[in-house]
Amino acid sequence: MKTLVFLPVVLLVAACGGAMTTGDDAALTDGGNGSNTGSGTPSGSTALYPLALGNSWTYSVAAVGGGSICAAGTHEQHVVSANAVGSRAAFQMTNFCSGATSTYDYAPGTNDEIDFYYSSQWLTLVDGTLTEGHMWPYFNTSYQWHRESAVTVPAGTYDDCWTAVQDVSYTASLTYCRGVGLVRSYSSDLAGSGWDAKLASLSLRD
Repeated sequence: MKTLVFLPVVLLVAACGGAMTTGDDAALTDGGNGSNTGSGTPSGSTALYPLALGNSWTYSVAAVGGGSICAAGTHEQHVVSANAVGSRAAFQMTNFCSGATSTYDYAPGTNDEIDFYYSSQWLTLVDGTLTEGHMWPYFNTSYQWHRESAVTVPAGTYDDCWTAVQDVSYTASLTYCRGVGLVRSYSSDLAGSGWDAKLASLSLRD
């Protein structure tokens, strides 16, 4: 396991253009088309993380242990612009974490892939290969996919979800549900402090 300072920008995974769609296959490697029953304004997109100008997500953030840079309470993140970055079409999005005050750049790749722009390079934040146990590099660490049977958060219950577990010496994960996006971000450092952010509501464009 690697030790990594958990960057605020990693909290938020983000952007999947509204035009992105993913088909089903017999092995269900892409997450399928689950019958999500969450509240809020849903998107017509079948992307794992649907992102379009004007989309917004509101999270209920709880402190874990002694807390972290992400203050407890209700916080929103939303897509504020769509401008090219690093020679690619990209979205700029705020972050629910109160300690991450800037906007960050995200761009869709193939299938459900989401790439994050950092230090003049694009890195894969959400890998498009949705297969149980699949791993991919991110900065000096990696993520691994785990499929969820069902995820319940304040916004509702979703049954077409995947959790990206980060390969670090503490506990860090991001859970996404198809047609909804990020529904949970959890982190607990070696001292047992961090945050648990759960989706409370959303408003997505068609």
